Amino acid sequence: MKVTSILTLIVLFFMAGYTTAGASILNNTKTDTTEIKTDIQKVGKNYSQAYATGDSLLMFNCYADGAIILPPNAPAMKGKAGIFAVFKAGYTGGMRSIVFKTVGLYGLTDQYVTEQGTYEAFDANNAVLDKGKFLVVWTKTIDGWKMYRDMFSSSISRSRPAK
Repeated sequence: MKVTSILTLIVLFFMAGYTTAGASILNNTKTDTTEIKTDIQKVGKNYSQAYATGDSLLMFNCYADGAIILPPNAPAMKGKAGIFAVFKAGYTGGMRSIVFKTVGLYGLTDQYVTEQGTYEAFDANNAVLDKGKFLVVWTKTIDGWKMYRDMFSSSISRSRPAK
């Protein structure tokens, strides 16, 4: 009985150590987001500048290779062609600047972070075209943080035609 109790304690001890180590490995997250927020804000300014100048290359440089944009009421837009299609739709729709506000960063690891935020899009006369919310999965590249998955939706109610 004493041997069984000792063996049980040893097994429990190793299981507790393994579980703690495993949780530490699986929860490989960081807590200081100051530098990442600064990097994300720079990308947001470049994104807005792309619309101000009509420069789609600036827009491309905001996204990582293999990026996918998930716009509302549309299919997933993949790669450079998808990014260009989103840029063109916004630009021809009159968008000339956009302001992003980060609400929170979640799940920060060495490779990824998810950003939740809001946006306001403006025309050339600084009139609001749209307001909404977004989720972006960022990935760390050799060129810094870039958008890997980008999902957004308007908070402005649009009337729909009657069926």
